[in-house]
This record gives sequence, C-alpha cells and structure tokens, in this order.
Amino acid sequence: MKDIHKLKARVQKLLRQAADREGTPEGDSFYAKAFDLMAAYGLSERDVTSIGQGNTIERRTYDISGAYTDMQAKLLFAIADSLHCTGFYNRAFNSTRVKQATLFGHTDHLARVDALYSLLVPVMMAGARRLHATHLGESIIVTRRSYMTGFATRIGQRLAQSERRVTDTSQAYALALIDDAEQARNALADFAADRGLHLHADTSKRSFDPDAYRQGHEAGDASDIGQQRVRARPALPF
Repeated sequence: MKDIHKLKARVQKLLRQAADREGTPEGDSFYAKAFDLMAAYGLSERDVTSIGQGNTIERRTYDISGAYTDMQAKLLFAIADSLHCTGFYNRAFNSTRVKQATLFGHTDHLARVDALYSLLVPVMMAGARRLHATHLGESIIVTRRSYMTGFATRIGQRLAQSERRVTDTSQAYALALIDDAEQARNALADFAADRGLHLHADTSKRSFDPDAYRQGHEAGDASDIGQQRVRARPALPF
C-alpha cells in the first residue's frame, strides 16, 4: 500500500483544489479524483480532514450565567449528547443554579457543540421570555422552564436524526462515531476517578406545563440548527 500519509496529503490537496473551484466542471473533476482515491484505499472523509488538526479528545469548560442557568445547561447537554460528547455540570448548593459545565469530546465535535450552543441559547431564551403564565394556573417560571425543556429536547432529537442520516451512508463512519463517544465517556470516567468525583444523574420533580412544552418543542423544530455551517461535507457513500 502507498504511504498512508502521502496518500492523505494528496487527497487533501485535491479537496482544496476542488473547493477553490466549487461549482465548476474542473472543481467536480477534482472532487471525483479525491473520492476515487478515498474509496480505493478505504479512507473516510474523517480520516482525511483530521490530519494536522489535533482531532483528539479534549476537555472544555463552560461558565454559565444569567437567568435559567439549569435550562441553558439542559440545552448544552442535549446538543453535546447528540454530537458524541459527554460531561457533567456543577450546581450551586441547594439551588437549581448551574455555575459551570464541563464537556469531553473530540475536537471537531466540540467545535460543532460550541457553534450550535452559541447559536441556539439566545433563541431559546428569547422564546421563553415571550411567554406568559397559562390558563392552567402554572407560574411563569414553570411555563418558561417547560418551554425550554421542549425546545432543548427537540433540538437534541433533530441533531441525533441528522447524525443517523449521515452514518447511514457509511458503516465505517458510523463505527468511528461510536468510538468517539466511547472515548469521550472514558475521558470523563478517568477525570472523575482522578479527582474523586462522584457523578450522578440529575432528577427533578418540578411542576410541568404541557402546553408550554409543546410550544418549545415546535420552536425547536423550526429553529435553524446550522448544520451546513458547522459540519463538514457528509460522509461519502462507499
């Protein structure tokens, strides 16, 4: 087999040439040559684009402030869980307030989490602020929390569905993502063990407003999740 690093470098060059001539017959020709090489040597786009980019497991910390910090954390983790990352958050003692969240994941996945979270958290917060207490007699806090729960849940569902559509095109890519998620979980476990942390799932028995949840779910369904801006070209169908 050819030297794998030289082969990947050649494919990268072809892809750069194709991108420079996007939408032209010459650009299509460069893409075709690159894809033919990748198919011939069993390379996925992930194999090629990760070269030199430090695509390793990272730990990233998020400071969360403002109103409804626990709901902001819920959205962050809905996105992260769907994009093969994992982590934990720190809640203030005897309070719903979340001060900080920590995520583990591959560099490229964390970059997508960052982009989507920064895009969507103001959308979620603005939508919640427009709500008023409902005829069911729930407080405005319950109404807004229910809305944001519906929003975060739907965003997570849509991202997971999008990821499944991509992995359906390539078994190798699907296996790579499974491995990414496993590595992220292992990094979290090692971090917790080294520091003697005891992580546990968050449980809640708060009141719930089903109408507000539905409105949040619908808003999450209508929101731009920016996949074309934060994800590379989908896995190739070979």
